[in-house]
Amino acid sequence: MMQSLALLLTSIIAASSACTIPTGPPLSNNITQGFSLQLQNASNPDVHNHFLNIWDWGGGDQHLFVSPSGNLTSELQLIDGVITLSSAFWDPPRRAVINGEYEPLDNTTKMFMTERGDPRAIWNVVYGCNPDTDALQLQLAFKARGDELGGLLGVRPFNGMYDFRWKGPGTSVNDPNRPWTHVTLAVVHNATLS
Repeated sequence: MMQSLALLLTSIIAASSACTIPTGPPLSNNITQGFSLQLQNASNPDVHNHFLNIWDWGGGDQHLFVSPSGNLTSELQLIDGVITLSSAFWDPPRRAVINGEYEPLDNTTKMFMTERGDPRAIWNVVYGCNPDTDALQLQLAFKARGDELGGLLGVRPFNGMYDFRWKGPGTSVNDPNRPWTHVTLAVVHNATLS
């Protein structure tokens, strides 16, 4: 009886603590105030609550890694759904694209920042609930790779770090030696690396 009551109370508390997602028209796909992106997936503590960091990889490209690798940036903007390194700091601005290092073992393609015209990573801005605090937060929901709709963004081990990889829609293959983890990207203003 006591276990049943405890289970009932736990269920009621969990149900009442979830944040409320506002209803209404879709959010704008432009965020002009600089922000950072926090990764969320509690099933992988190596990436959960870490940040998307940038690393100058040569040739003007900025490669994307999970903190602590690379450098934390709060210079990101979302312009027409594309993650952009602010033109106030980068001339010309760098935009998130998906077009590098395709890997057939897990059917993933690298996402990085460049000034070139590779297929852009396009996002929608949505509300979500923080998995740790239940606080309402802004999130980026993956929309398309250029004209190709769908797919998921995640991270995968790379030389002792994690880099950002896109899986096309309907992909279920995984490389057991370099497991890919789907992540939620939460918009964070004034982030500090901890």
